[in-house]
Amino acid sequence: MKLKIFTLFVTLLLVSNTINSQAKYTLTKESTMKVDGSSTVSEWSAEVKEATGSFTSVNEFKMEVGAMLYSNLEFSFPVDKMESGRGPIMNSKIKKALLSTANPLVIFKSSKNKITSVKENKFVLECEGTIAAAGVEKPFTVLLNGSLSADMKTISFEGNKDVTMSMFNIVKPTAFFGKLKTKDELNVKFNVSFIKQ
Repeated sequence: MKLKIFTLFVTLLLVSNTINSQAKYTLTKESTMKVDGSSTVSEWSAEVKEATGSFTSVNEFKMEVGAMLYSNLEFSFPVDKMESGRGPIMNSKIKKALLSTANPLVIFKSSKNKITSVKENKFVLECEGTIAAAGVEKPFTVLLNGSLSADMKTISFEGNKDVTMSMFNIVKPTAFFGKLKTKDELNVKFNVSFIKQ
């Protein structure tokens, strides 16, 4: 009987320590992200609106080279809320190209995060995972410039990544009876922060 009670106590202690070692972070409203592209006529940008994201760190954050950040980081945004700044026609073309009716969200999920360099309160994180857009999911690796606030409650990341529409089988939008043709290359820029809950 005493052995069972002791075993139960140890189990509860281990579970409690595991829960206490976890830290949940959520995306701040100040975070920004945009997609830059070009066409045969001009360059264009689309701002990402109403993005959501979070991650739960399952181990203590260590800012040192080679340290692994184990987390279930997720970041997503609704295609319908992308804003080109060029009016409803351009916005409609973005929605159509990304097949927003069947695939309303662009979703990134990380599976592996490794710190590759550290300088004071800043670090570089190699982030590996998958990204899903227009019904197609692809492996995705990006280097993030990270920083940790003095109170250790906010982790910020900034960076950019080149992608192509053809990666996701996106049909490149055209206009003016084909005279304006969107180019395949895109650049995704982001400046995001996560705050500890």
